[in-house]
Amino acid sequence: MDDPTATNLAVTAVVLLWLVSRQLVERPLRERSPIGLVLLTIGAVETGWYVTVHPLSWGDGALVVASLAVGVLLAAVRAFTVRLSVRGDRIVRRGTPLTAALWGVGLGQHFLIDTGVAAGLGAVTVLVYFGVVLLAQQLVLVRRAAAAGLAGR
Repeated sequence: MDDPTATNLAVTAVVLLWLVSRQLVERPLRERSPIGLVLLTIGAVETGWYVTVHPLSWGDGALVVASLAVGVLLAAVRAFTVRLSVRGDRIVRRGTPLTAALWGVGLGQHFLIDTGVAAGLGAVTVLVYFGVVLLAQQLVLVRRAAAAGLAGR
């Protein structure tokens, strides 16, 4: 694949499938998860490289920030579609079909920014998007567990 946009879209599809598949199986709820930080870091490096070659306007930056803000809101809503329960001495979480659907909605709105900004910016910033929304969802899940009296197990 010589086209960087096609490569980014392929990486996006793989990461999305991996994230959603992990969300739909029962897994321990961890207070901290490195996945969001790793994706955010890789995405920030990739985005930084992109903007050095393709300078962005203030409008482009504002649309990316707006997409991230919508993504964080959707992540908070998505966190309430995840079931929390206790198995032995661990808190576990498992997403629902609505969890998966909200991932699709969030990613779709993020790629909509490509219609109003520099071509390919949505694909370039998608790992930043994944990192930010994963961190937001994790924060809401941990707080939900604490509010339900499940934390500290």
